[in-house]
Amino acid sequence: MNSHQILTKVPFSRYRFANFFIATLCVGFVCLVAPVIAGRRALQSPNPVFLDSAAPVYAPDPNDSWNRIFFYLFSRRIETRVTDEFPEFRDATPFIHQENPTGATLPSSIGMSTRSFERDEIGDRAIDPLYPSFLRPTGAHVVLNDPGYSELSKALEQALGENAPRSPLACALMQADLWSAYDILYSTASSQRPTPETEQRRALLDLLARMIRKIALTDHEIDSLPANYSVAAPLQSLPELFRSDGEWLEVAWMPRQHDHAAGYRRVARVFLKPARAPENVKSFLNWLRGDRYSLEDLDGVALVTQLLLIDSKGRLLPTSITTDVQVRLFEKTPDGALKRTSIQVSEISRRQLINSPPSGGLVVEGENAPAYRATGNDYTFASPQRFLDAPLQVRLRTRCTACHGSDLSRVMTFAFESPNSGVAPVRQLNPVAHEAADAVIEKKAKQKDFESLRAFFDRSQ
Repeated sequence: MNSHQILTKVPFSRYRFANFFIATLCVGFVCLVAPVIAGRRALQSPNPVFLDSAAPVYAPDPNDSWNRIFFYLFSRRIETRVTDEFPEFRDATPFIHQENPTGATLPSSIGMSTRSFERDEIGDRAIDPLYPSFLRPTGAHVVLNDPGYSELSKALEQALGENAPRSPLACALMQADLWSAYDILYSTASSQRPTPETEQRRALLDLLARMIRKIALTDHEIDSLPANYSVAAPLQSLPELFRSDGEWLEVAWMPRQHDHAAGYRRVARVFLKPARAPENVKSFLNWLRGDRYSLEDLDGVALVTQLLLIDSKGRLLPTSITTDVQVRLFEKTPDGALKRTSIQVSEISRRQLINSPPSGGLVVEGENAPAYRATGNDYTFASPQRFLDAPLQVRLRTRCTACHGSDLSRVMTFAFESPNSGVAPVRQLNPVAHEAADAVIEKKAKQKDFESLRAFFDRSQ
């Protein structure tokens, strides 16, 4: 991996991690995001935020309007700190060892660089656009000011004027990307007096909504979209999760932070593999509440994230398109003690799924792959660490320990404590249906951002 040193010193600070609740909000599928480095670097870019050119994500021609839309929403040049877990950086910078220097539960044995490095992110992975966007509109500002605003507007206007056919799969993926951008921009609106930025936000929201409406699929087309997890599973030795008679149980308990963090545009489905077939599934599941289980009860846990879409009539519908997969298997000694937790992580590549549907479009991420460290309950990609003002790159397995413990055995679904946690029952869901998605759709339909977007569909009826 080739990176360039661009900063020489940033002060460190320490603070005490607030409480376990904040730690539990670290979401599995965000914990398992590992970035991709683009091949080219250019320190003298006209705008240091953007890469040199668009990637052929949606079409072979990088200058295709859809590729340029994706480029301005997702592709970024980032300055990041790194840990000494990566041998290629050890001779490039001094590292310091300091307990919790950024508020994250980084083990004191891991050193952190005193310099920043440049990293190119194409963005073709299971992330939202306009990152980071948690509690700060930093990512949105990039497209609310030039050159991002004018160039994204041009690409959207060109796409709105085109009549060339696009595949239903490409339309589904692009709508999901545009929808994420719409919601993020909508959330940054304020009631303050109008400024050039507020006018540009309004104009971009209009363009995004019109494009979302233009490429919306019918309910039949959405129902016909590929179940890419089932395609990728045998190729990547992923477990068979979507079987009503299988070893894995789909479950739901308390409201999931995964769904809230995704703006209720995606649904996170949780699956458990009992160590033994339970005689009474209902009793078994409710024994797990409040983190009372032991690893003698479970052999594994899986998290699968799938897209929701808006159909041509403005209705919210589930899909079988999987964007993110996390599987943890608990390897045990003969006497039942935990020996090691193995992890399997895969996430979507739009380009691969569109160009090679038989691959399933899911890219395997190794546990030593680089990943951005999460910051408390910040779910967005490449977020700056507290008191560091820069993202921190760690090994993927290290990132996961912040949420799932040093041995990766914690099951976040059952780690919450609330006044209702001891009362609400754990439910078994039908894995061949979309029960989890139905609950998320019900919540999204009541959100103001969706009501605003839904109005564009009403006007066209």
